[in-house]
Amino acid sequence: VGVNFFVPLTVEVIDPDAAKDSLSTVTVTLNAGTTNAVEVVCALSAAFGDFSDVDSGQANAALRMGRFVGQVKMALGGEGSPVKVPRALGEARGLVGRARPAGADPNEELDNLLDVVLNVNGKSRLMAKYADASRPDGVAVELTAEGQLVTDGMMAVTDEGYEKPVELLHVGEKLYVIVRDPDLDISDERDAAELIIASESGEKETVKLEETLSHSGVFAGSFELKAREKPTPANFSGIDREIECYFGDQLKVSYVDLSSSGGVEGATLGHELPVAIGTDGIVSAFSKIFGNQKLAVQTQFHIAESYFELFKNNLKLEREEESDKALKAGRRILKEIMVDYPDPKYLPRIAYLRGQFSQELEDWNEAANSYALIVRQYPNHTLAADAQYKLAQCYEEANDFDRALEEYVTLAATYPKSPLIPNVMIRINEYFYKRENFAVAAKVAEKFMDRFGDHEFAPKMAFRWGQCHYKAEKFAEAGGVFDLFAKKFPDDALCAQALFWAGESYRSASNVQNAFRRYNRCRWDFPESEAAKYARGRLALPEMLAQFESEANSIDDDN
Repeated sequence: VGVNFFVPLTVEVIDPDAAKDSLSTVTVTLNAGTTNAVEVVCALSAAFGDFSDVDSGQANAALRMGRFVGQVKMALGGEGSPVKVPRALGEARGLVGRARPAGADPNEELDNLLDVVLNVNGKSRLMAKYADASRPDGVAVELTAEGQLVTDGMMAVTDEGYEKPVELLHVGEKLYVIVRDPDLDISDERDAAELIIASESGEKETVKLEETLSHSGVFAGSFELKAREKPTPANFSGIDREIECYFGDQLKVSYVDLSSSGGVEGATLGHELPVAIGTDGIVSAFSKIFGNQKLAVQTQFHIAESYFELFKNNLKLEREEESDKALKAGRRILKEIMVDYPDPKYLPRIAYLRGQFSQELEDWNEAANSYALIVRQYPNHTLAADAQYKLAQCYEEANDFDRALEEYVTLAATYPKSPLIPNVMIRINEYFYKRENFAVAAKVAEKFMDRFGDHEFAPKMAFRWGQCHYKAEKFAEAGGVFDLFAKKFPDDALCAQALFWAGESYRSASNVQNAFRRYNRCRWDFPESEAAKYARGRLALPEMLAQFESEANSIDDDN
């Protein structure tokens, strides 16, 4: 059976014996040979079925037939690939039944932030197994079904960003080609797609596109169009990567999809484009070709960084058009580096800068993908902790606060010595505070003060700690925290407010004496503050006036 990678893998079981009631389920084990097994819990369902011959007046046809359906998403991967992956921003689950890793606790709660996936590749033989325990002869049988990944490939000749298709080529510029074909991902290494590029003038070369990442199923590459009136076929060099053609020529790019859903073996995908007569002049910042790959990558990377700085400067000067151009140019160069120099050792830095570019463009999904690439594939890289923090920021900016919290917590657990931990704790505190879970927010603030009492944001977190207790109506604890603030940060701008709120807390806890003294200290120590005005108002309350008389009488008695 041919399986399309781009839609969930669907399993159907017909077993009337197992259909006891409308909540009945059956479990099917899926395995793709070298990958982790997945159990799919199939539910009674009429989805994806033909019920034209069933009486529409009868209820629950699936229950009567004993028809169970379950689905699981697929991901390109290998032996060590994760069986649970983060769900993309805004993506709904939308599956029939549920999937779990083989051997997992059946009662484990479903995580709405993660998808369980079946890791597959182009060589995988997909095997489904179902234990049919109840049969007429009384002998249990394991039923099996097999399938293989068969997905139509896609090829496009695009602009330099591998986004928009082009209709005209220019000598002296580059030919950009991208192929998307999951069938070609056959190993844990970066695999290759093979193309044939030919021209009317006589050029004919067989070239390879390298996979953008291991298990991406996307293959991209660029080729310099070199002016040659009479091209020499079969002289392609992997170093120069030049295709010979001439003005007014016709260039044909072909890709043979060896495995397509139509059942046609060796279906050819082709694009034929004209080469322009004449071409625009281009001014390039660097025209030198470096023989040293490291130097070439560093040069390109510094150009991209320069564009990023240019973007920020133009933004400050409110030159929106110029800043947008700089940002897009920087992203384009980073994509070129990844294609022209696909060495994995460069990817973390490139992905990090791409994430920054995408953040500035408020493309949160693209930015999150860039940072996720670093933390998932290069967790020990020096940029990994920063990438984890920015990944959480992207989810927060996209209003996916639950996933943002998960990423912040992951950072705290994975990189406990990172200097970003204080910022992480602040964001976690903010998360629970906004959701009015003041008890947890107070705990986070308390931990922050224990670990980072001298941090620049310690005064704000100490004040927030008191606020959390106050809003949780733990007024005595709130008063104690605000007192601690006044003692630890007597010169901070929030000290006047801390004294006032200490008074409010003690008054709410019916400790009039302490409240009276905090209000007084607020107006004495910070007479010009806004908090002092409110403190004077509170001191006019009947219970405060009574406390004033009590303390005055106490002084008289002492005399």
